[in-house]
Amino acid sequence: MPKQTAVTITLATLLGVAVGGLVLWKATQRRKGKACCSSQREEAVINSGDEELIKAEDKEVLSFFRSPTFSWVERTLGADIVVVSEQEEWDRVEPLLKKELEKWPVLGVDCEWVSVEGKANPVSLLQMASSSGLCILVRLPRLVASGQTIPKTLVDILADSTVLKVGVGCWEDACKLFHDYGLPVKGSVDLRYLAMRQRNWEAEELTQDQVLYAARDAQVSVALFLHLLGFASLPATSDGENSIAAWEKALGKCRGLVDIPFRGRRSGSTGEEKSGEGRSPQKTKNRKSSVNGQPSGSQQVRDPRRHKRKPLGVGYSARKSPLYDNCFLHAPDGQPLCTCDRKKAQWYLDKGIGELVSTEPFVVKLRFEPSGRPESQVDYYLTVKENLCVVCGKRESYIRKNIVPHEYRRHFPIQMKDHNSHDVLLLCTSCHAISNYYDNHLKQQLAEEFGAPIGSEEGVRLLEDPLRRQVRSGARALLNADSLPDPRRAELLQSIKDFFNTEAVTPEMLQEAADLETRICNESYVPHGLKVVQCFAKGGLRSLMQLERRWRQHFLDNMQPKHLPEQWSVDHNHMKLIRKYGEDLQIELS
Repeated sequence: MPKQTAVTITLATLLGVAVGGLVLWKATQRRKGKACCSSQREEAVINSGDEELIKAEDKEVLSFFRSPTFSWVERTLGADIVVVSEQEEWDRVEPLLKKELEKWPVLGVDCEWVSVEGKANPVSLLQMASSSGLCILVRLPRLVASGQTIPKTLVDILADSTVLKVGVGCWEDACKLFHDYGLPVKGSVDLRYLAMRQRNWEAEELTQDQVLYAARDAQVSVALFLHLLGFASLPATSDGENSIAAWEKALGKCRGLVDIPFRGRRSGSTGEEKSGEGRSPQKTKNRKSSVNGQPSGSQQVRDPRRHKRKPLGVGYSARKSPLYDNCFLHAPDGQPLCTCDRKKAQWYLDKGIGELVSTEPFVVKLRFEPSGRPESQVDYYLTVKENLCVVCGKRESYIRKNIVPHEYRRHFPIQMKDHNSHDVLLLCTSCHAISNYYDNHLKQQLAEEFGAPIGSEEGVRLLEDPLRRQVRSGARALLNADSLPDPRRAELLQSIKDFFNTEAVTPEMLQEAADLETRICNESYVPHGLKVVQCFAKGGLRSLMQLERRWRQHFLDNMQPKHLPEQWSVDHNHMKLIRKYGEDLQIELS
């Protein structure tokens, strides 16, 4: 038997054990009235010696209960199930989940959605199960109804790469959650990888069967995760050192598998495979709901490898050098002016317009009078800033975050663009992804408030001209089709004559028509950011400051940063601008 086939059979067996566990669990539930529990039934049968009375189904149940996997399945299937449709329901269960994740930061995850006429709807249900089996079924469409955002604590858990999300096809689920809701999901581990390494598987109300099925789906994932890692049981919660060591061991076995789409061992990056072993990393579980006989929702997710989609977080390029060098510039009389990076400070030295005062800290005194001086010595630009994530404090893998997005800031008047480093902060990649999720929500609010829809800018800025398209098509037909009927040839030539307003069509003109650009500029197009800025600018300088303040306050409210630089403020520079330019400043937008 080929090695890959053996691996596939082993994998199928593991998956069968998990799915079989669900079926057998339902079978035992149906027989609840006839016996207290399966273990008692086994004992009674063995004691009586009447093995022949055990039906085939009962034997399968008993066999499964004796298996190593059952120690986890038995535990998880008996845990609580919580359905979350509102913020209040999440707020009640979140502390329980958080407590469990502090012990073992792993979640079995899965998603459910439906397809209508071949088109996948957004994810309807997110299933999460902790290592104890506590299962939370999150009805995402209900949570975001009426323009609400998904609870921040839920977003934080999903975006936290230190909390592993395990399951079959969980990477594809993460991609769909990001596509449908902008939810960043990091830390996914496809159980098929572990199996290969171990050589070892929108209704108004949910029915009870739906609730139980969805819960078991996620619970089995985390149970199978623990089984594949070889844990017969977890260390006692009171045994802190052993628990930490066990989790470190688990993380070691998952190294290199986090946030990686599942690929068969021999599958290539392109082309179609003939067997299911090497196909794209879409889910092979045929369980997503479908309508009108259309394929299941899981089949609607595009193959990330073929479409060159990167795993979430990979697109965030962390800085290779610190943002803040904390060099100082001083006026000729020694008054501190601001902090700057080393490159800028060195530029003054190289140009001969500054002199080095000290190297620790790096201080350069200017040899000319600066255009402005700080109004006090507690100015934001005089504070020393740390190179860390201002939200969580992480000191590595951080990137710049524009608190006021560039699509708005770029249109501000020049007076509000000077010294805007106040609104450029450092965030780690996880916090950056979470912040972008909330930014998209505010952008949508602004779009609705000011009639500035967010769409494909190219699709709006450039319009397809049907006349130019017709002329181009006709010219190409004349150049390439030798057997055109004479009436049709004459008709096409006439359309080209009319377009160029000429009596004769030359070969050069025909080639020009064949290469004609069919897209034209939409003169009425106004980018979303510009339209929003224009609406605020109508009220003058103070009104435009409110847009700036709104974005700053939005960042504080949603991200709740714990490490902001001193003197950072939502009203930064506003009073200074009013004093300098007055409230009647003529706003000239960029």
